[in-house]
Amino acid sequence: TEKGVPTYLITVLLFALACSLASAFDPSPLQDFRVGSKDSTEFVNGMFCNDPKCATANDFFFSRLVKPSISVARIDFAPYGLNLPHTHPCGTEVIVVLEGTLYVGFVTSNIDNRNRLFTKVLNKGDVFVFPVGLIHFQWNMGNTNTNALVFASLSSQNPGVIMIADSVFGANPPINSKVLTKAFQVDKNVINYLEQQFK
Repeated sequence: TEKGVPTYLITVLLFALACSLASAFDPSPLQDFRVGSKDSTEFVNGMFCNDPKCATANDFFFSRLVKPSISVARIDFAPYGLNLPHTHPCGTEVIVVLEGTLYVGFVTSNIDNRNRLFTKVLNKGDVFVFPVGLIHFQWNMGNTNTNALVFASLSSQNPGVIMIADSVFGANPPINSKVLTKAFQVDKNVINYLEQQFK
C-alpha cells in the first residue's frame, strides 16, 4: 500500500468502522404468523410459507405427544438435595432448571483408559443433556434456604433407571464380598459397612 500502511491494518480499520455503524435488534414480524411449507410459492422473510388467509387450526396443532415415546418428570431438590449417581440404560435425559442452582455431571465410558467427567453449574433457565446409558447426577448446591426445581424429559417411555450404589451394595442376594473388595480395592469391613447402609 501507499506510504507503508499495511493492508491488514486497512482491513481491520474498515471492519471496525462497519461494526460501529451496525446495530442488532429483534425486528417486528412482517405478519402475525408464518406457516411453513415446502410446497408454497410465497416467500416471506427468507422462508417459503402458506398464505396466512388459508391457515387453519390444524396448522397450530401437534398430536404426537399422545403416543408413548417420551417420559417427563418434575424433580424438586431440597437445599443440598442430591439425585444420586444413576443411569438410564434406554434413554437420553434433558433437564431444564426452573428455580435454583444445580451442580450436574456425567461420566463417559472408558475411553482411552479414562472415564471423563463432564460437569456444569446450572442456573435458572439453563438446559443440560445426559447421554443415554451414562452415569450422571444432580446436586442442589444452593444455600440452606434455596430449593431447586427441574423438569426432566427422557427420550423413551421406559428409559429405565439403575441407581449405582443401590445396585452394587443393596443387591439381593448380595454380591460376593470378594468381588466387591477386589473391585473397590478396599477391606471387607468397608464392604460390610456399605452393604449395611443399603439394607
